[in-house]
Amino acid sequence: MNRPLAATHLKLSAALGLLDAAFFIALLTHVAAWVGVGLAFTLLSWASVAMSVASVVIAIVALWLLIRVTIDRRLFAALSHMTGTSGEAGGLEALDQALLELGWIDRKKAGRPLDERVRGVTKLLRQSVALAVLQLLIVAATASHGAFF
Repeated sequence: MNRPLAATHLKLSAALGLLDAAFFIALLTHVAAWVGVGLAFTLLSWASVAMSVASVVIAIVALWLLIRVTIDRRLFAALSHMTGTSGEAGGLEALDQALLELGWIDRKKAGRPLDERVRGVTKLLRQSVALAVLQLLIVAATASHGAFF
């Protein structure tokens, strides 16, 4: 394996790892949402209901991220497989063509380098972590509200 191809595979492996982490974090966000809703129904106060509504809104946004992460995970896995035969440029070109045909990207986004795409995956992970932290804070606030009131 030559050096550029090895670097490509390592970048793709890093992206897949980030997507795996984002997937599990998004699942955690959903579990926390259900815990928050359960607490709200147990506590039956206006504050707990408001926190439950916020928790559900966050879960809906996290669901969108979960869908994106799942699709991107499969696309990066296919890209990793393709680069072995068609190289990085050929794999990215085929990926862009498929995304264009599906209407999932604009023409101006086609042709982006792999590094930019991996940075996009990192952004998805950061968004997933931010939502999970917010969700856990809401659940903790709901629980502490019930413990003290």
